[in-house]
Amino acid sequence: MSQHPQTSPSFNLLDEPWIICTTNDGPATLSIREIFDGSATPVAVLGDSPTQDYAVLRLLLAIFWRAHHQSVTKQLSTKAGRRDFRWEDWFVDKRQALLDHGRDETVLEYLTQYESRFDLLHEETPFMQVADLHTKNGAKADISRIVPDAEHDYFTMRTHEGRSTLSFAEAARWLIHAQAYDYSGIKSGAEGDPRVKGGKGYPIGTGWSGMTGGTVIRGTTLLETLLLNSTPEATYLNSADDHPVWEREPDTPSQRNDRAGKIAKPDAPSPRGPADLATWQSRRIRLFTEGDSVVNVLVSNGDQIPDAGKNVFGDPMTPYRYSPNQSKNGIEAYYPRPYDTMRTMWRSLDALIATGSDPGFGEKNLAPKRPSNLVNLSDIADDQGTEEVADLHIVSMEYGPQSSTVGTIISANMGLPLQLLQDDSLSAAHRQYVRDAAEATKDAAISLGWFAGQLKVAAGGEYVFDADAADRLYTVLEPKFLSWLRNLDLSQMGTEATAWQVEIEKQVLHIADEAIRGTGQRALVGRVVDAQDDDSGRIVNAGSLYRQLRYRLSKDLPLIKRDKPTERGQNTQNPAVQGESA
Repeated sequence: MSQHPQTSPSFNLLDEPWIICTTNDGPATLSIREIFDGSATPVAVLGDSPTQDYAVLRLLLAIFWRAHHQSVTKQLSTKAGRRDFRWEDWFVDKRQALLDHGRDETVLEYLTQYESRFDLLHEETPFMQVADLHTKNGAKADISRIVPDAEHDYFTMRTHEGRSTLSFAEAARWLIHAQAYDYSGIKSGAEGDPRVKGGKGYPIGTGWSGMTGGTVIRGTTLLETLLLNSTPEATYLNSADDHPVWEREPDTPSQRNDRAGKIAKPDAPSPRGPADLATWQSRRIRLFTEGDSVVNVLVSNGDQIPDAGKNVFGDPMTPYRYSPNQSKNGIEAYYPRPYDTMRTMWRSLDALIATGSDPGFGEKNLAPKRPSNLVNLSDIADDQGTEEVADLHIVSMEYGPQSSTVGTIISANMGLPLQLLQDDSLSAAHRQYVRDAAEATKDAAISLGWFAGQLKVAAGGEYVFDADAADRLYTVLEPKFLSWLRNLDLSQMGTEATAWQVEIEKQVLHIADEAIRGTGQRALVGRVVDAQDDDSGRIVNAGSLYRQLRYRLSKDLPLIKRDKPTERGQNTQNPAVQGESA
C-alpha cells in the first residue's frame, strides 16, 4: 500500500498485486503492470470464482483494447499507414510478438496516462466508485454485501475477522465483480440520485455481464488470450467514443446521462462499445476502510442498460438470441444470451456455431448471433489457411426470481474447430453434422426418458416421462461429446458422425440395462394395459419395452448400420432381461 503526498492511503491497481493468476511458475498475485511488463508469465486469471475471473479479464481487455485503439488509429491517421494496415496481418503479427516477448509496450505507455484513475482509495476519484456516496441516514452494509451468495461457502470458511473485512486486493476483485454481476432488486437510495423514492433505489436490472453468456477464447498465455478476444470493432473500428470508466468523467450518484441529478426518470444511457460495456458501471459503490482493510460498503443504483439489453450489440464476447415476441414494426429484436444451467453444452451449441443459412432458421425464427470474438478468429484462420481449434471457456450467472438474488454459476470448457464457423459450403456441411449429432443426442435422450417412464408402468405405476434418466444420459455424454468435438477429423465427418451415434446407443442401452435391473421382478413379468370390454389389451413388460426402445433408437440414430432392420415387434432382448428370465 502506497501513500499520496497528502498522506491519504492509496492502493493503485496498476502497481499493487491484486489479480490472482496461474503462471508458468505457479500461482501468483500480480498488479496490472506486471500482467503486461514481462516480469511474470501469467497464463490465466484464476481468482475467487469463475464470474469474478471473467469480470477481471474484461477489465484487462478494456485496457488492451483502448491501448491498441490509440496505436492503430495513430497509424491509420496517415495515408501510408492506411495503405499498409490490414487487420488480419496486424492480428497475426501481434499474436506472435506477444508470445515471443511476453510484454506489451503499447499497453504500458497507455497506462501512464490514467495513473490516478486506478487508485482504489483515491480521495476524489476512487476506482469504480463515487468518493462521497452516501444515503440520507448514512447507511452502510457489511462488506459481505459484494461477495455473492454463490461464494458464501468460501466466505464463511474464513476467520471471524475475515468475514467482516476484506483486504484491499480482495475488495478490488469483488468491486469489479459487483459492477459486472450485481443482482437486481431494491438498493440503498443515494443522496443526489433523483430516481430515489422514499430512501430506496428501485430495481434497474443486473450488471451487464450478468445478462450475457461470457465466451472467452483462451490462449497459451494471458496476453495471447487478450488478443484472441479482440475484434476490429473493439480495437479500432467506430470506437472513438468507446470509453471505459477511467477515460470518462468520474461518475456522480445519479445516472451518467444526468450528471447533475435533476431527472427523476432519465433514459438509460446508450453503451458506446466493447470497452464501455466491459467496465459498465451498473452500480454506484463506495468502499469504507479501517486501517489496511475494507470493512463496509454502500451499493446504490448506477447506469441502467437500455431496454433490458435489447439490441445492445457492442459486446464481442456473448451470443445473442432472437426474440420474435419483441420484434415489431420490421425491427428485429436480439438480446444477449446467457448460457444454461442444465444441459449447458447441448443448449449452447447453436448459439456458438449456427448461422442464418443453416437448416431450421427462417424469417420467423432467425438464427442466434455468434460471439464476434469467435467470428473474428474464424475469419483470420480462414484468411491464413490455418486449421485451429479454439479453446473456449464459457461462463454465466443464473439469478433467482426477478433476478433479485444470485443463483448458480455456469462454467464450462470446450474446444471448437474454427472451420465449423466459416461460410463456405463444406464448412456448412461439417457444421450440420455437428448440429445433427447434438439433435440425435436429444432424440435418444427423449427415447430413454420414455423407456424409463414406461418401465414404471410395467411395474404397476403410472407413466411419467423420466427426466432424470434423460439428464443422466446428457451428463454421461457431455464430456464425451466435448472430446469428440475438439478432436474432429473434418476430412472424415461421415465416419465421425456415425461413431458418435454408436456412442449414444452404447450409453443409452447401458442406462436402460441398469433401469431394468432396478425395477425388479414386477417389470420383468409386466402387466396388461389398455384392456377394453371387447379387447384383452396388451402386455407391457421390460422385454417388450426394450424392443421398442431399440426400434426408437433405429429412428433416432439412422447412421448406424444394423445387421437387420430393427422392427417394432422384433424379439430383441437385452442381457438384463435374458438373465432374469432364464
